[in-house]
Amino acid sequence: MNSFFKLIIVSLLGLSATLSSAQSSFNQGVIFFDKRAEKHEGLKVDSTNINLAISHFKDALKSKENNEEATDYLLLCYYYKAAFVVRTKDEQKKNYFIGQTLGKAAIKKYPKNKGILLWYIANMSKYGEAKGIVSSAKNGLADKIKKHTEKLMELDPKFSDGAPYRIMGVINYKVPYIPLFLTWPSKKKAEEYLKKALIINSKNISNLYYYAEFLVEEKRETEAKVLLKKILKTSPRKTALIEDMYDLSMSKKLLSSIK
Repeated sequence: MNSFFKLIIVSLLGLSATLSSAQSSFNQGVIFFDKRAEKHEGLKVDSTNINLAISHFKDALKSKENNEEATDYLLLCYYYKAAFVVRTKDEQKKNYFIGQTLGKAAIKKYPKNKGILLWYIANMSKYGEAKGIVSSAKNGLADKIKKHTEKLMELDPKFSDGAPYRIMGVINYKVPYIPLFLTWPSKKKAEEYLKKALIINSKNISNLYYYAEFLVEEKRETEAKVLLKKILKTSPRKTALIEDMYDLSMSKKLLSSIK
């Protein structure tokens, strides 16, 4: 066989092997991500599977194959690791910051990917919350979260059980109103957005919990009790076990705080 054609065949085989490896890394990442809650004691989750998922998704990103999907998963992995796996506040902030940094670049590369935008917002919000809500509001982080959430709302307000409405509701009642500086937070708008999220999915535990939390803050405990009791009758999903267990735990705690 002509040496020129041999070189072409070898090159093609090498490219095929690289693409196959990237695909395998992505698939392995998904497998370990789906098993993220496999080892846990209550809300304390073992780090093995989520770390393996992160490692495989990073490998997948080394190739153009599955870049967008791998980025989406990786943002979610860092959020999950910070929220449910690491044990210290410094480690939490570190992982939220990594997710925020990765997401900032990713939303420019994939401006219409709703999942990437959602998990960028989630990591950025939690990083700001870890640093302090008031200081985050003053340094402009709250405005950034609002702007990106409005963009997500434009892409699809019903995405992920109404997450854009839920986030807008939460930031409107959690971010402080600061005269002459931060004037958009509104309790009235918060309730409007939270109700819209519930219209999209009235069974979603997060939708129910955050509306109940808002009602408690507004001293409307009787209404909040109804929602919280509804939540506590719900079983956690196998596909989001720790996430739902956390919301159930928070709901139980909030209900017990109501006199």
